[in-house]
Amino acid sequence: MSFYEDRIFPHVMEWGARPFRRSCAEVMAYAQGRVLEIGVGTGANLRNYPEAVTEVIGIEPSDAMLQIAHERLQQTKSAFRWELQQADARSLPFETASFDTVVAILVFCTIPDPERAAAEAFRALKPGGRLVFFEHVVSPDSGLARWQHRINPTWRKLACGCEINRDTRSLFERAGFRFENIKAWQHPKIVSIAASVIAGVGVRP
Repeated sequence: MSFYEDRIFPHVMEWGARPFRRSCAEVMAYAQGRVLEIGVGTGANLRNYPEAVTEVIGIEPSDAMLQIAHERLQQTKSAFRWELQQADARSLPFETASFDTVVAILVFCTIPDPERAAAEAFRALKPGGRLVFFEHVVSPDSGLARWQHRINPTWRKLACGCEINRDTRSLFERAGFRFENIKAWQHPKIVSIAASVIAGVGVRP
């Protein structure tokens, strides 16, 4: 990891995600039971879990971000049991059908092999379990999408692997999820090139 990725980008990421916080908190209200949060990052979402959550295991490949998350949790009272560990969403170190909820907040834009990660999330969920998600995605507007495709190589370098033009809705469908609810909109507080977002709940049948 570079100095930028370890020391600067975690804070840049938190600042950049601030306009999304209310929307993230709203969708996280659907989490319940034993939860796996993929890409827990700096732990900014951990305060949003509802009372129906009994345990949260947060995974993150970046040791620098995990350290921030751990410090944040130690300073925050939580009603649930928690554990943070360094792990890769493409190869989850958990048994099949071991979680009630998988939470993915602004993470599938960055995972190098999102198809594999979605399949792993599906595997880790119990039948009837929920994938709770909030993601920025490729725009449904063809003109704006063309600009996203043009800008993406530069965006990816500046944002440590984040892709601005992924069709994450279709990705979840191909993994086998069925949407309990889903909303797609242009977020009013974000520059238009990155403002196309989806949020909702996918279910493992």
